[in-house]
Amino acid sequence: MSVVVMDRYRLFRQGMTQMISAEEDFRVVGECGFGTDAITLVGQCRPDLVLLDSDRGGAQAVGMLRGVLLASPGSKVVVVTAHDAPRLVGDLIAAGAHACILKNATREELLVTLRTVHRDSGHVVISVPRETLKGMNEAEHVLLSKRESEVLGLVAVGMRNSEIARELYISEGTVKRHLTNAYAKLGAESRIGAVKKAIALGIVSLDEVFDPTAGAGT
Repeated sequence: MSVVVMDRYRLFRQGMTQMISAEEDFRVVGECGFGTDAITLVGQCRPDLVLLDSDRGGAQAVGMLRGVLLASPGSKVVVVTAHDAPRLVGDLIAAGAHACILKNATREELLVTLRTVHRDSGHVVISVPRETLKGMNEAEHVLLSKRESEVLGLVAVGMRNSEIARELYISEGTVKRHLTNAYAKLGAESRIGAVKKAIALGIVSLDEVFDPTAGAGT
């Protein structure tokens, strides 16, 4: 089975490459970080399996996953992540991931996942805590608007309503309205409660709040 290892950290890539290459039925044909060069490499190699890191935030991980599958539709993608937020896992599976496994998994768990995915394309392998699976169903029913998510994200980093209003070029009254709507959808009674639940469900990602390319939206 040919494999491409994609992760932003070179040390992790090298470790994964050595571990996988030690198995007789695997052959690592490439390793890379993120970006257009990574997509190009996958398109050139057309591997059976792609081991994809998802620690750069939900939107970026989903975007990279889609790029990989567009460049090599026949490849099966196994996502390796340190985050098990229900919304992130659900989004990755919906975008076409064949498996999601946490970075604290054992070597044996990873190898079994790779072999299972390669052998059976009709099933998705999810190796996350049971609470994450329960949360995936809950997250599907909590649909915050883009602006509500942005406001909660800024609350999460300690901004007051007046600061959020200036950041997003809206009035304080509008900020309060977005927060009230978010509280109702999340079943929360306070700013802290709403933020904690949104982060736990993966609806708000602090990685994306700090991402300068994310933009404020409309």
